[in-house]
Amino acid sequence: MVSLSLRSLALVSLTSSLGLSQPLKRTAGCGQDPSITRGDFKNFTTSEDREYRVWLPANYDSDTATPLILSYHGANKDITYQISLDELTDPFFNKDHIVVYLQGLVGESSGHTEWEGAPGAKSNDIKFTNDVLDAVSKDLCVDETRIFATGKSQGGGFVGRLACDHGLSSRIAAFAPVSGAYYIKQINKSSECHPETVNVPCDASRTDIPIMAFHGGADTTIRYHGDFRSGACLPDVSSWARQWALRDDLSGTPANSSIADSDNGVVMSYGGGLVTLVYDGNNIAHDWPSTVENGDNDGKVLAAFNASTRIMEFFRGHTLP
Repeated sequence: MVSLSLRSLALVSLTSSLGLSQPLKRTAGCGQDPSITRGDFKNFTTSEDREYRVWLPANYDSDTATPLILSYHGANKDITYQISLDELTDPFFNKDHIVVYLQGLVGESSGHTEWEGAPGAKSNDIKFTNDVLDAVSKDLCVDETRIFATGKSQGGGFVGRLACDHGLSSRIAAFAPVSGAYYIKQINKSSECHPETVNVPCDASRTDIPIMAFHGGADTTIRYHGDFRSGACLPDVSSWARQWALRDDLSGTPANSSIADSDNGVVMSYGGGLVTLVYDGNNIAHDWPSTVENGDNDGKVLAAFNASTRIMEFFRGHTLP
């Protein structure tokens, strides 16, 4: 472990004298030369041979605690697809957050990549996430109060699972699932699946968890109003969000605002935005909302907003308490 450099100590002293806030929870990688070229990617594997890819901002300073985003691809996708989809390594959206893309394993029964929490998935992706955070924190100067998670579809559902994990809910500051598949495997009969009233199990270790979720009304893969799919129950997404609000000790009635130029798109905000559900619009399918063509929309139906812009704004507004 490398101790704080004289330069870093001087910055802390100067910041304190100016009365500005300074992240206090720095990791072991602070003060070290990074193993990644600034502005570029590098592939890594964990001790269990799990793959992940790290992107380092061009302006990364090894003496400055830097926020970090975890990003999870959808089922049957991979890291490369997720990078092109979320575009969080594009300076247009993000210039100062480290981004870490994690690779799901191929399930024996499904034959495609999947994440823990999905029906039939057997991988321990909670451990994988902790292992990745531990490894990256040893190599890079990470601000432990500003670690975030986002993901698409089954990866988005896993982000919801991270928010409900007792340990990681206190390690990750805020969560932003997109078109999330919030499988409830405990309910494995269609006759017992009631999407609007089903209870979403959760073991979060705090009650002030910031969540911003996105979902489209034309999503026929993971339906907005819930479904019984692949042997598990999917909740109504608005009910899922409302349960998060109540878990965060907020009112169960959101403040709604229309999304300009959308097809009945609505932002449902609980607690001043601590919990937010973005209904992308009646016309948006199982997509990562974007105003330009991407791998999800194929340029056919564009959203009225960029999810990545809203996600970055949301993340910037939150730190661990």
